[in-house]
Amino acid sequence: MKKKLIVHNGNISIGGQEKMLIEFLKLLDPQKYEVLLLIEENNGKRNDYINEIPKWVEYKFLTTEKFMSWIEKNKKSKNPLRKVLYSFLLKIKKKISAKEFEKYLNFSDIIIDYDMGLMRNLHKINLRNKKLIGWSHAGDGSLPKNKNKRKNVERYDYIVTINEVMKNGYEKNTIHPQILKIYNFMDFDLILEKSKEPVEENLGEYIISVGSLTENKNQALLIKSFSRLKKEKNILEKLVIIGEGKEREKLQMLIKNLNIENEVFLLGQKLNPYKYIANSKLFVLTSKNEGMPLTLLESLSLDKMIIAIKNNGTFEILQNKFGKILEENEEKLADLIYFYLKNDEERIRIESLNKERIGDFGREKIKKEVEEFIDRI
Repeated sequence: MKKKLIVHNGNISIGGQEKMLIEFLKLLDPQKYEVLLLIEENNGKRNDYINEIPKWVEYKFLTTEKFMSWIEKNKKSKNPLRKVLYSFLLKIKKKISAKEFEKYLNFSDIIIDYDMGLMRNLHKINLRNKKLIGWSHAGDGSLPKNKNKRKNVERYDYIVTINEVMKNGYEKNTIHPQILKIYNFMDFDLILEKSKEPVEENLGEYIISVGSLTENKNQALLIKSFSRLKKEKNILEKLVIIGEGKEREKLQMLIKNLNIENEVFLLGQKLNPYKYIANSKLFVLTSKNEGMPLTLLESLSLDKMIIAIKNNGTFEILQNKFGKILEENEEKLADLIYFYLKNDEERIRIESLNKERIGDFGREKIKKEVEEFIDRI
């Protein structure tokens, strides 16, 4: 008899955690499990991964496309009254989502809260003695400042973490949940296959970074370091940034002010970033905080030299052996990029270690860990 699972997630728009959700669903064996995926937000055309949900997985949206478009319209408005309305609509969304979620509880006794988005509503939901699993993708295991969320953390029976710092944090800060670590993983064969597709744009030789354009991803640091290299070292390489987000206008203004508009390409979101990574000379990640950055796993699988700002996730993956890690510093970042652009032998030496590390994040290895965990619940 198949084991039934409810999997909850906030949305299926382009993003690292959302991409990981799709990989997680593909990992599960349809001969062993029956899955109902409950997606909180119906974002219409921005449901980017809708067609990648495995055909055997049933899915439902907890809000309507019309309601979510109304929220988005008021979110972007500069009208103060619409800002107030936006806050009100977010509260309504929480109530609607919680009410709709309860309708599906009879499907299974096991709930996997894949983005831990249920945390804000758990005190309002009658879980009827269901087994609740939280899958934590960010942070260091510290508890939320919000009182209800702090209490709701204790309602989880298990919390799965994706790095050692996060695991240690939850073990220190919680009482009820059982804490375990399961690494994120990728389908590296698929990444390699997609990386062979041609790049349409004429980019020349370039450095690349992939990630949403947000303050946390910190692309401004990379742009400033790149500008320094252009002006002080006269490097020939371009800078390519793949991703979209609310920092786009600020980054465009920064690029303009630094007078490097013909040297930096903000290409927006791409469903296949792998072909761009494969054709780059270096991959650079400047995030302030990361849980388990998938872009590093993708870059390792494509034998790319990686330079990253130090945080829990980048250190867990790279260990300053399978790539270079540094503290946030514009000048030092520029120096490190320049060194590996000019020292092919050392760059190739580090790239040759990639396969050694990537094995720890292989699909079959993690599949076994995930199934053993679910099967013993």
